[in-house]
Amino acid sequence: MKMISLVTRFLENKAVSLKNNKILITLKALSTNGGTMNKKLTLVLIGLMALCVFGISNTYAYTIADPVGDQIGVRTFDLYGMNISHAANSITFDIFSNYPKTGLTVGSWNTFAGDLALDLNGDHVYEYGVAFTAHDGLTAGGVYAVNNWNISNNYAPSGYTYNQNQIVTIGTVSGAYKELANLTWTDIAGDSPDFKWSVTLNGSDFGLSKLEGQNFNIFYSVATCSNDNMSGSYTVTPEPATMSLLGLGLLGLLGFGKKKNA
Repeated sequence: MKMISLVTRFLENKAVSLKNNKILITLKALSTNGGTMNKKLTLVLIGLMALCVFGISNTYAYTIADPVGDQIGVRTFDLYGMNISHAANSITFDIFSNYPKTGLTVGSWNTFAGDLALDLNGDHVYEYGVAFTAHDGLTAGGVYAVNNWNISNNYAPSGYTYNQNQIVTIGTVSGAYKELANLTWTDIAGDSPDFKWSVTLNGSDFGLSKLEGQNFNIFYSVATCSNDNMSGSYTVTPEPATMSLLGLGLLGLLGFGKKKNA
């Protein structure tokens, strides 16, 4: 049973998730069961290895890509993209750019980071927002129900080139923040991109008991000048039961092997 032993060692070293424990137990049982492994079982195990390598690590990942170098002005304003992932009832947005937490002053224009705009009902009005900095009485990391948005024109001094009429920061809101979200800023080793903003939100922020099936339309301007911006959508899909099904399948193969060797 060399193939079973090989896959067992592979899963142990891979340590993909705790869900693999039952599969590992099954594989170890098979490896001590004796007999000759048939071709079908070999294919199943090879497929399991392939799934672990290619299918599990990116189960929830979705990327909204932004063209590199499409910013107005210096590279500091360049956005690279956004990774979106979800857990049971939470969703995480990771935004990659060259824009620093401290903002950037260009001539007389003191720019600062834009806020994350979210639309949950499909009309692209962006009724929710996450404040990425403290401004206009808002708290950095606060999740707000938004009445209206500030656009880039509201911040622009005369004589500057920028992306006009783009939403950049939360304007007025309905009441206090829904949640003070876990907002982090990371200086990435190396460069291009230089930094990552990360924020994790809960379904309760939007009055939802569960996020499954919910679609998010997203818009983000890198700064109050909107010298680069990106948009896209993400739908929360159920957690796949692939590993559980594989575990049951291998248990069935174990029973088949025992019957054959009896």
